[in-house]
Amino acid sequence: MRRSLAAAAVVAAVLAPAGAFLARSAGAKPASPAGSIVAISSSPALYPSFNPHVTDYVVRCGKKGLRLRVKATQPGAIKLDGRRVPDARLDRRLRRRTGEAATIEAHRGGRDFAYHVRCLPLDFPSWTFRRSGAPQARWYLMTPESIVPRPSYVAIFDRNGVPVWWMHSNGSAINATLLPHDRIAWSVRKYEELSSQSRPFEVHALDGSRVGTIVAPDILSDWHELRPLPNGDFFILGSTRRDHVDLRPYGGPSEATVLDGVAEELTPTGRVVWSWSSRDHIPLSASSRWYFYIFKNSIRLPDGRRAYDLVHLNSVEPDGSKVVISSRHTDAVYGVAKATGRVEWKLGGTPTAASLHMADGTSSEGLFGGQHDVRVQPDGTLTVHDNRSLWDQAPRALRIRLELGRRQARVVEHVSAPKLRSAFMGSARLLPGGDWVVSWGSTPRADEIAPSGKRILQFNFGFFYGTYRAVPILPGQLSSGALRAGMDAIARRERRKR
Repeated sequence: MRRSLAAAAVVAAVLAPAGAFLARSAGAKPASPAGSIVAISSSPALYPSFNPHVTDYVVRCGKKGLRLRVKATQPGAIKLDGRRVPDARLDRRLRRRTGEAATIEAHRGGRDFAYHVRCLPLDFPSWTFRRSGAPQARWYLMTPESIVPRPSYVAIFDRNGVPVWWMHSNGSAINATLLPHDRIAWSVRKYEELSSQSRPFEVHALDGSRVGTIVAPDILSDWHELRPLPNGDFFILGSTRRDHVDLRPYGGPSEATVLDGVAEELTPTGRVVWSWSSRDHIPLSASSRWYFYIFKNSIRLPDGRRAYDLVHLNSVEPDGSKVVISSRHTDAVYGVAKATGRVEWKLGGTPTAASLHMADGTSSEGLFGGQHDVRVQPDGTLTVHDNRSLWDQAPRALRIRLELGRRQARVVEHVSAPKLRSAFMGSARLLPGGDWVVSWGSTPRADEIAPSGKRILQFNFGFFYGTYRAVPILPGQLSSGALRAGMDAIARRERRKR
């Protein structure tokens, strides 16, 4: 059941206000940054409750707008939207609509301080938030989505759990990706995971304007991956159709239509400069553990026939002269030579001549279960979100060191969520400071976690909600001023439409 934002605010406040978490992690509580302001409140309620160390707040304003209350230490000490307030108290109803903000300013010690209260859409998904330490990420880009696809939002949350930027999508937005020059791209999910139609990535500026589209021209591109590359190109994933495939050894039809996974590199103009297909490199037997699921979740083609998603590629990552590709339906990660397409190593899944063993001499066959979001770190290690799909085990984030000279791999770090089960989706990003930012896939949770396993912060989007990936944005990558200006522009555009 979805909770109201007011209820979420109460839960967060009971757990502990953000300022208290900051004080606890930093030691002694610092002086108030805006000593002329005693308190800010609103009706409907602020999220989170006012704390002088938190600058951004949201309110579900609705049709009645925003009733704002401010208490100052003395008359004339504050400004509302740039205009000085003559009294020491402010109690005013403002005609704010969705996306619009009110700004309260104060001055102390030669410095100006500002608090921003913005109207959140009534249909924005509810969430709760906990924080118990100092986060290493500055922002968190997510697409809180219902398990059943429906219109949704792309959102950037701050480290206090507040959405400071968002855009509504007419479809179920998924896999939001931060691109250079403050651009954000995402795709739109339909009821089927794959289909006979390509799923383009829409590219938007922070002001909401659509500035481009990224789609592979020669395959059925899908939403699972958009990986910007240092040379300005993009990796993207998709599939091609193959007929007359005999799947009887695996319990399927003798004349099946299957979808082979394809990874491609596109230039900014959409030209394909590299392509790789699973057809010639991954045998039918590699998907044996998943065939019951593949047959049960077949895809209807326009002519009424069914197609089977054999390998389900879900991430592609550059690694020098190789490309690292993740395939959910084979429980495996592949190191592919970019020049030849040859699989040079395989980690997880059914054993082959290319398979790596674990450092203790055991097979890597059971290492992954429907894994996602495989990334190559600066030190050469791999990070993986391991769903443990079909194993009935808790999802985990792994860091793995490949020792290719010995044809082996070693798990050097992991964090997990023992009480959760994650059938699909998910991401695991390792930050330079050592923390992990993890979306636990088909669960409602996304966390930042210290190497010790301590939860630094946690988002919970409630029953039937999840987020495909939780993308951390580091300090310096995106400014609060740019996000607020973008939201103001979106709000102005929406007001003109009314």
